Amino acid sequence: MGTRRAFILGAGFSKQAGMPLATDLTDYLLEKFKEYKQKDAITWFAWLKERANWIESNRVGISSLLNIEQIFDLAWFDAELWRMEQQRCSLGRTAGDVPWQVAENIDAWLRQMEEDLRDVIWKNQKKASKNLQHIANFSQQLWENDAVLTFNYDTLLEKSLTNQNKVWQYGLPQENGSGVKILKMHGSINWFIVPRNQCENFDYQLLFRKEDLNVTKHKAPSPDEIEWKYELIKVPDSSLPNRIENRMLQHESKQYVIGIAGLGSYKPISKLPGSGKVWHNAGRALYQADEIYIIGFSLSPFDSMARLHFSGVMLERSEKGNPPKKIILIDPNACELKVRFSSIFGQDTPIEIINKRAEQVDWSVFLR
Repeated sequence: MGTRRAFILGAGFSKQAGMPLATDLTDYLLEKFKEYKQKDAITWFAWLKERANWIESNRVGISSLLNIEQIFDLAWFDAELWRMEQQRCSLGRTAGDVPWQVAENIDAWLRQMEEDLRDVIWKNQKKASKNLQHIANFSQQLWENDAVLTFNYDTLLEKSLTNQNKVWQYGLPQENGSGVKILKMHGSINWFIVPRNQCENFDYQLLFRKEDLNVTKHKAPSPDEIEWKYELIKVPDSSLPNRIENRMLQHESKQYVIGIAGLGSYKPISKLPGSGKVWHNAGRALYQADEIYIIGFSLSPFDSMARLHFSGVMLERSEKGNPPKKIILIDPNACELKVRFSSIFGQDTPIEIINKRAEQVDWSVFLR
């Protein structure tokens, strides 16, 4: 079978084609508030950014730029502060312009930001799709038994592999099971979540459908569970523009939600059909990998779920005396990031660092 390789990709990988980093998304989403002329949201967001900037200016860290994940996290706590302030208010929650209402507004703005994220990703992907050369240089070096764990929502790697007539898959049960595995840890812009009873209304590839033995074998009633009630489908590139740009005009028989996990530390990934299989496959890939390459992924404090999952895999490998033969970290801030990854792979595990952006690496030499 040859050397097993696992690649962990973050926003720094897609940046080479023009996709935004998490630090760029902050301003993109603020612009959406301006586009909608939501003055209250703009005022609140500006004050939140001032406080976040103050935190960063007094913190020793890798970057002082505002990460949208950080903004989203702070916003959640800001809403909680306003809810506590309601205890000091002499009026009830429904009495108009009271602290509780501010908290409710913040919750609504956060939901809007997550919805707007889909538009921002799609708009930037359309531009980036015309600039795939650097990503193609990487994808040309992928082998059939490679696994790519990506935290990016875009489909630029998939598009690049398709352009090269390479077989790839998402590692989900309804696929044919061959080709490079692209494991989308937080979902994908071309994944749509649809109600189980409406899946047949779509003429797209089914990626995940949960089965329940009590229903199929013992004729039990269908469970009232989110993992049963919804399924995952893949929308082809040709249909994506219409589906994404007109999703608010959904026909009653074709209801769908774009399958991306959202923002902040507490992404409800369990609500994404197939996510359990993706994360399981990611764990297996890391467990079996002889070589692990981390490209443009910072393992930020907001990646606690990945940190916990990956640590469990590496702990098991350590207990069995089976560490990876090679771990390589590729990032402009690789020296600083090495400390974070040592907490996952072990303080005594050698990690080679390459202080370069992804587009500066000659993959034909590096991965031969």
